[in-house]
Amino acid sequence: MQLRQTMIERGWLGNKSGQGFYKEMRGPGGEREFWTLDLNTLEYKAPQKVRFESVGQARDVEDLGERLRILTAAEDRAGQYIWATLSYFLAYAAEVFPEIADDLVSVDNAVKWGFAHEAGPFEIWDMLGVRATVERMEREDKPVAPWVKEMLAAGTEAFYQRENGRAVSFYDFRSRTYKPLPARRNVIVLKDLKATGKTIKAGYSASVVDLGDGVACVEFHAKANALDPEIFELIRFGLDEVNRNYEGLVIGNQGEHFCAGANIFNIVAAAAQGLFDELDKAIRMVQSLVTDCRYNPRPVVTAPFGMTLGGGAEVAMAGARICASMETYMGLVEVGVGVIPAGGGCKELVRRIVTPAMRTPNVNVLPFLRRAFEQIGLAKVSTSAEEAREMGFLTDCDRVIANPDHLLAEAKRLVLQLVADGYRPPVRTRLYAAGRDALAALNLAVYSMQQGGYASEHDAKIGRKLAYILCGGDLSSPQWVDEQHFLDLEREAFLSLCGEPKTQERLWHMLQKGKPLRN
Repeated sequence: MQLRQTMIERGWLGNKSGQGFYKEMRGPGGEREFWTLDLNTLEYKAPQKVRFESVGQARDVEDLGERLRILTAAEDRAGQYIWATLSYFLAYAAEVFPEIADDLVSVDNAVKWGFAHEAGPFEIWDMLGVRATVERMEREDKPVAPWVKEMLAAGTEAFYQRENGRAVSFYDFRSRTYKPLPARRNVIVLKDLKATGKTIKAGYSASVVDLGDGVACVEFHAKANALDPEIFELIRFGLDEVNRNYEGLVIGNQGEHFCAGANIFNIVAAAAQGLFDELDKAIRMVQSLVTDCRYNPRPVVTAPFGMTLGGGAEVAMAGARICASMETYMGLVEVGVGVIPAGGGCKELVRRIVTPAMRTPNVNVLPFLRRAFEQIGLAKVSTSAEEAREMGFLTDCDRVIANPDHLLAEAKRLVLQLVADGYRPPVRTRLYAAGRDALAALNLAVYSMQQGGYASEHDAKIGRKLAYILCGGDLSSPQWVDEQHFLDLEREAFLSLCGEPKTQERLWHMLQKGKPLRN
């Protein structure tokens, strides 16, 4: 109370007065910093990086249960804080659940659906071990709901019964017995399918899974689902397997995001060693793969959600159709690390934005070129799937699904619908290459941005290469060319930029700091 009164008297009222418990300051380089009020001295202190051994130990642990067990068992401040908040969360959920829900499954689902948690309180409790957790809470005089104690006293050790790692029934506190989990219509859970032997081929970064009814799925499960050689290998395997034994293919997963882009470590490591022939070979392989997805004789449906960036957006656009979650954040963001899209992203925006407009006689190409140029050059990312449609990443034929739990089931349904309608792959068409006059106009825009201080010298170099690709090169007049013409330009520009020291600086900075470098 005294602290609050003192802060009010001094006018430290928060954002409106410019300071409160925090005060915005400027660092040595002019960057924003938020200094913290020392409650003992009432002076503001510069932020200090905090390191905890327990967090370091758990950082790279993929399994949620194992990660939480490491953190809650730790004795440092981070471990104590996590245990204090998590144990209260579990105890509170158990105490109030009989009043607010008919079963504990509903509480878990509400927490996952409403707060985007990976697991609900009773699922977490099972991961930590119910008996061990309750014993620790009682040693610390933390209240535990009577029905939980009764459950343990009767010899019931978990809230869920599992078979092959899959939850099949839940504990009902009223009948004091397990009841089968209610069936969820229109929901496919890849983890459950794999637990029942539906894996066709498994790797570290991806797997191919049988979804049933003649549909297979390529599932990414690398860190951040970043694209790497194994993922591309499994997509190729999936295409071949589908063409032999299945009706169609879904490319999707149930991670946190669809795909955060390419694994840039592989790129910068090869560039730093001068392995440009290997990079060239890898890019050709990726371009060939996304092209084969698009023109595959049996339908490929991609199911993006969450972050769908860079190479992830290129893979998503490679399908015959997209079945996207409403919360899909899609964009070609490669310029942030000093390169341009080289997996067909530039070609696709020319195909989707520029080429359709130019089928009408006497249309000015520049507004459409500028739209494609700005989307890539400014690394624009959609804030939803519908905005992605407006940006040209989705077409009018693509679907948007509101409930993310239904995404894979609806993607599978779309595959079967295409098959039932007599699917035929699209006919290869020629694309519009605007040539040197349009290129001069885009280069002038790049020059103006650089002179105005909105783009660095290296930004301008990237912008000129991007303009060159989108215009189809320095052609003496506009003409219609095949898709490979744009793919070759993409590949050449990408390799050229990878050889630039400033691009390599940007790639390393993104790897080390997790944010773009302006140089």
